[in-house]
Amino acid sequence: MFKFVRVIAGADNQSERHLEGIKQLFTKVFPFNLPYLEKLEAYASGQHPAGAESILMAATGPRGNVIGFTVTFYFADLKVAYLDYLASDPSRAARGIGGALYETMRDDIQKRGARRLFLDSLPDEPGDNVEPSLLPANRKRMAFYERLGARPIIGTRYEWTVTPANLGDPNLLLCDNMGDGRPLPRRKLGEVFKRIMLAKVGLEADNPLVRELVDSIGDDPVRLRPPRYPFPKLRELPALSSPIDLVETGAADDIPHSPFKGYYERPARVVAITRALEDMHLRRHAVEEFGMAPIRRIHEKRMVDFLEESAQQLQPGQIIYPEIFPVRYADRLPKNWAMRAGYFCIDTSTPITSTAFAAARRSANAALTGAKLLAKGKSRMCYVAGRPPGHHAERRVFGGFCYFNNAALAADHLARSGRVVVLDIDHHHGNGTQDIFWERSDVLTVSLHCNPLHSYPFFAGFADETGSGEGKGFNLNIPLEPGADDHTYLRALDKALAAIRKFAPQAIVVSLGVDIMRGDPTGSFLITPEGMRRIGAAIGGLALPSLIIQEGGYHLQNIRRGVRSFLTGYAVALLGTAEKPDVP
Repeated sequence: MFKFVRVIAGADNQSERHLEGIKQLFTKVFPFNLPYLEKLEAYASGQHPAGAESILMAATGPRGNVIGFTVTFYFADLKVAYLDYLASDPSRAARGIGGALYETMRDDIQKRGARRLFLDSLPDEPGDNVEPSLLPANRKRMAFYERLGARPIIGTRYEWTVTPANLGDPNLLLCDNMGDGRPLPRRKLGEVFKRIMLAKVGLEADNPLVRELVDSIGDDPVRLRPPRYPFPKLRELPALSSPIDLVETGAADDIPHSPFKGYYERPARVVAITRALEDMHLRRHAVEEFGMAPIRRIHEKRMVDFLEESAQQLQPGQIIYPEIFPVRYADRLPKNWAMRAGYFCIDTSTPITSTAFAAARRSANAALTGAKLLAKGKSRMCYVAGRPPGHHAERRVFGGFCYFNNAALAADHLARSGRVVVLDIDHHHGNGTQDIFWERSDVLTVSLHCNPLHSYPFFAGFADETGSGEGKGFNLNIPLEPGADDHTYLRALDKALAAIRKFAPQAIVVSLGVDIMRGDPTGSFLITPEGMRRIGAAIGGLALPSLIIQEGGYHLQNIRRGVRSFLTGYAVALLGTAEKPDVP
């Protein structure tokens, strides 16, 4: 897990460390502009550029080290912002940190009132003063921004004008409308030009260079360049013999969260899943209502009551994060309701809000709907797509953005008809599922995950945890070291599948985490889309009625490709493909 911090000199005992980390990373990534280091010092100290508020944000790793940063100017009167710098640690390339930084910065300025975001990027096509050797890197960078929502403004001289602001390298000016569908007036862009030049290099509006830039705007409203960097084409799907059953919760865009508390489980994940499912052979099912009885069977009453009470105890938009935890006197429930957050939640990143209970119930009901389809023989393969996830929610406590354990609810429902296995392939150990079935022999829990010495939840998921009492020997953990690739993972999966076959279950519940893929900002494995297909095919080869429940995965492109690849491999192995008619 990594977090974001606003860097303000003297704000806390870590601010100087964070500023120094930003300066070191800036020196590594932008060695050609070392005088800017003085500006970083000034911005952190509250010395804002003319006509703007400077916002210095850092992404920090588990040890508080800076792994990325952004420098943004906010022009409050114009309700627009300008991204001056964005950088992530080159040694952590392909980890999704740059995208997470951009999204978090955009979310922050949007909450301040910004309606549009502007930024510079080097041209991605040949032209005057464009270094040909840089074009491949420029195109890659432009594709990155375009897929996040920013595209170049066309019809001006901005990109061909050398100014002190761009250090002699003309830049395209990109605009991210941030969901605002209204056209951008020529007059408004002219004001933006003026303010960027004033904030970056102190050029006033009457400067001839600034006037030239403003006069060069030829369109009203302003035009953005058509997209030219589509997402990589998704793998063509085989024709399945029968559809995959699908239960969706929707985006659940109703759990407010501060990224400054930790990189977060967000609605965009569900949008990415929806895109992954486009053109797949699906049979959709509405979420059914199951009441509270199934939830209370696997979760302790006091925890459930606390979450249920949050709907009345908290105001809309109010967020509580746990701060005090009962290391001692753990049997004493605080009378102060807000202080109970640390009694029932295992971390400081999971938000408790007035809407979390409803969202968690919706996710729980979706999992139970899928379980019901399997139990009644109406489905051989059902995928539950939604949020919030569930596998970190234990019997008595919740955390990891999980409130109720969706996979455990489904497994408990299916266990009425026979033995069930829960196979967790999220990057992070399913401590909640393990805890709930710790003393049960009718449900085998198997988890492949990153060694908890390196990864959340840190205190559970070791190989010597095998269950107790009646459940002794019915919990199997297979921790893997960071850097596990397709070959390593599939070899470990063979061990898990052998244990499952020996257990001989009547159904399987899969906790699917695509955070095992290369590039996930919260993970450390190197699984490829083809690896996801092979993992799905291997599990589908068990030929068991299968309920697949979405858990983690925080790199949006990985979600699209990973979910699709996994479901395809799984469905081909379990359901088979339709025979193609002979063509004369």
